[in-house]
Amino acid sequence: MLNSVTILNFDGAYNQQTFYQKHPHQTVDFESIRNANLLCDRENLTMMYETLQKRRCSGVHYLGSGNYHYLSFLLQYNISKPYTLILFDHHTDTIPSPSENLISCGSWVLNSLDHFSMLHKVIMIGVGEDAKEHIPPSIQHKVILYTKNSLPDNTQTLLNEIETDSVYISIDKDVLNRKEAITDWDQGSMSLQTLLEILKEIIQQKEILGADVCGEYPVNPTNEYDLETQAAIEINNDTNRIIFENIKRWENYKSRNLVHYSRNKILQKHS
Repeated sequence: MLNSVTILNFDGAYNQQTFYQKHPHQTVDFESIRNANLLCDRENLTMMYETLQKRRCSGVHYLGSGNYHYLSFLLQYNISKPYTLILFDHHTDTIPSPSENLISCGSWVLNSLDHFSMLHKVIMIGVGEDAKEHIPPSIQHKVILYTKNSLPDNTQTLLNEIETDSVYISIDKDVLNRKEAITDWDQGSMSLQTLLEILKEIIQQKEILGADVCGEYPVNPTNEYDLETQAAIEINNDTNRIIFENIKRWENYKSRNLVHYSRNKILQKHS
C-alpha cells in the first residue's frame, strides 16, 4: 500500500518538486478551500474527509507545509485495529485548539488521542528538550518522548515500546537539521540517516497502516523564484525522494519475504 504517492495540494508547494513523478501518484486538490492554514473548522474538515474517500489509492501522503499537519488526523480516521502512532516531529502537536470546532496543526495529536479508541500510544521521536511541558496530564500515560539527546543507542529499545502489531507513521521534516530540510518552523537537529535507520526497523517489524510526510517550505507567487526558496525546494525535494523510495523499498522487501515464508510453510505442510 506504500508504493505510490498522494499529494495533498493546498498551496502549490509540490509544483516544482519532482520526487514523485516517476512513481504512481495522484494529487488531491484542496487549494480552493479557504481558512485551512494552521487551523481548520469542522465543516472544512468534513469536506476534506469526504474528498479523501474518493481518491484512487492511498500510498504515502505528502501534506505540504507543517501548517497542514492536522490532515494526519483524517488519515487515521478509518483505522479499525489497535495501533501506535509513530511521530517524527520537533513539536508535540498536543496543544488544545482555541475552540472545540477547530483542529490545528498544533492540536491534532491531542485530538487523535481523544477521538480514536484504537490508538493505544503515541511515540514522539526528535521532539524538543522541553516537550514534556507541552503534554497535558490527561494523555501523559499514552505518550512516550524521545528527544534527539535521549534516543537509545539500540533502536530495539525504542521498538520494545510499541505494544501493538500495527503502526501509523507521520513525519514532519522540521525534526531534521537545516542541511536536510528547510521549513518555516523552528527545527530540530536530527540527521536524515538517523530518521531512516529508525524507520527501517519499524517497517521491518510492524504492519504499516499508513504514512504521511509534511514540512515543506511555503511557496507563493511572491517568493517562488527567490534563491532562498529555490534552495529550499531542492533540498526538500531530495529528502522527500529519499524518504519515499526507502519506505517503498523496505515495504516491498518485507512483502516479498512474507510471500516466500508463506510458500515455504505451505510446501512443508504438504511434503
